[in-house]
Amino acid sequence: MGTSVFGSDNALTYTEIHAIILGAVVGVLAGYAHGIGRTTVAVGVAATFVAVALGLKYTGEIPAAQQTLRREPWYALAALVVGGAVVLVVV
Repeated sequence: MGTSVFGSDNALTYTEIHAIILGAVVGVLAGYAHGIGRTTVAVGVAATFVAVALGLKYTGEIPAAQQTLRREPWYALAALVVGGAVVLVVV
């Protein structure tokens, strides 16, 4: 794990917060794409995000965002679901 974000007994670390932000942004984008009728795009984006979060392997250097997803996949996946659900309710 990392150091506490707020310097207190809070269990959230910077990596966890970044994973939550990544998941929420992708969830919002996928939810919006579905809401405007681009369901294929929404499913593709969400499926790719889930595959990367759960450890899809490929050759080459791994970007920092993917490293964050692989360290904290459950935070990212939960935020993906919440972000997508919020947008679907609003749109």
